Amino acid sequence: MSIDNLMKMKMSGIKIIISDLPEKFSSHDFIEKFSKKYESEYIGMLAEYKDKNAFKIVHSQVAKFLSLNKKTFGIEKAERNSSENVFGDRDVIQWWIHDKEKTYEC
Repeated sequence: MSIDNLMKMKMSGIKIIISDLPEKFSSHDFIEKFSKKYESEYIGMLAEYKDKNAFKIVHSQVAKFLSLNKKTFGIEKAERNSSENVFGDRDVIQWWIHDKEKTYEC
């Protein structure tokens, strides 16, 4: 199953994750919460890309999914800024802003 299709199946859970995040959050913040809530699915996504820079590929596709569905989730792009990735390295990634009321209504 593609990452896009898996994420579409988890739309209501994603809305809850976003509503629980601070008003301003990074893609890494979202991925951390998503991977905890959907651990098995997240591991499966990574396994599809083993030996191919799996974390970078999966995380970029998750961020793309957020971008393509930003209206649905009540989020808007903020600046690209530094954030610590799962390996403790700093990356420049997308940050987001959401209106908790709009996210809740989705």
